[in-house]
Amino acid sequence: MKRIRTFIFIFLTIGLLNSCDEDEKRPLVEDSIPPGAVTNIEVENLPGGARISYTLPPDKDVLYVEASFTSADGKLNNWKSSVFNNSIEVAGFPDTVNYTVELRVVDQSENRSAAVNVDIQPLTPPITLIAESIKINPDFGGIGISWVNENQAEIAVIVEAENEVGELEQVDIRYSSQKEDNFAVRGFDTIPRNFAVFIRDRYDNLSTRIETTIKPLFEQNLDKNLFNPLKLPHDAPDAWGWVMTNLFNNNIGGGGFHTPQGWTDDNPTPEYPEPNRHFFTLDLGVTAQLSRFKFWQRQGSWLYYHGNPRYFDVWGASELTQDGTFDGWTKLISNGEVLKPSGLPLGQVSNDDVELGGRGHEYIFPLDAPKVRYIRFVNLQNWSGSRFMHIMEMDFWGEVQ
Repeated sequence: MKRIRTFIFIFLTIGLLNSCDEDEKRPLVEDSIPPGAVTNIEVENLPGGARISYTLPPDKDVLYVEASFTSADGKLNNWKSSVFNNSIEVAGFPDTVNYTVELRVVDQSENRSAAVNVDIQPLTPPITLIAESIKINPDFGGIGISWVNENQAEIAVIVEAENEVGELEQVDIRYSSQKEDNFAVRGFDTIPRNFAVFIRDRYDNLSTRIETTIKPLFEQNLDKNLFNPLKLPHDAPDAWGWVMTNLFNNNIGGGGFHTPQGWTDDNPTPEYPEPNRHFFTLDLGVTAQLSRFKFWQRQGSWLYYHGNPRYFDVWGASELTQDGTFDGWTKLISNGEVLKPSGLPLGQVSNDDVELGGRGHEYIFPLDAPKVRYIRFVNLQNWSGSRFMHIMEMDFWGEVQ
């Protein structure tokens, strides 16, 4: 009987606590009295929007301020700002004409104040500024696109190319919020072709199209039958039977190239004074104006893990020096990085991570890079934070001289 009474007491206590919890989510006093409106309005026009400052009414139950605007196509846009702020930002306006934004105060009973109409005149929208900065240039197998995004707006850069029937169709899209960014669209023949580029922001506003006719530069996948491994002084040896020839056997499974854990250079080069830097040298078999290269990580559970390179340098030379120094070499890629799309912690991968790892990681050489025959890959740091590396496969593209 005592046990039953105890259970009943616990049950009632839990019920009471839940009831109190629900009450805490509701205002202490519910009413139908609307709060006062905001006063002392000030407007600071911003690119594509405005910051509206105000004084809140003295009502004790104010919850937030809501700004709303209905566009010409009937779409209602809402923005909210907490009671702890004295301003609200509105954004997503596609041009610099005058707009009227409606402000209302909302209290804890969801009562709304009378509307206060505020006129704003946004400055030039980010997508317009970005579109004005876009540069489109011939690139190997396609076009190179660069732009400036001073406001670091979240944008999509959409690329269209002329198809077989002479119509423009979307061929690529790049998402970015960096102040300066660029990318290349490839896979086209070296004949003049019409291209178009435009910007879309997070509010689905579109910039004007920038259209141009460009003849892509010639590019070919270098013949890996001509590749040869080299072993210069300071180069790391292979380990575990994973030899350099595996880098160009068209196989990203099985064995790749692996350097020994713990190997150090007794006489490191001035460019890499740490004795545990690992690098290797490859003869491409031809001299070429390189456009890009791609390498594949060790696959499976090793992706973005263990000895797979994370940060690296790539050097090139047209002539070889046998002393293993970097005299006569040009750094083609400095501090290259393998990006993990998901950003998940070490040892965890998403489907996007796996998909990218299977496609390989591609890097672009500068258009003004010198013609080279020899490549030196320097592993700055692997995914485990040390220096040894394992790589499955490599491909190079460019124009053979």
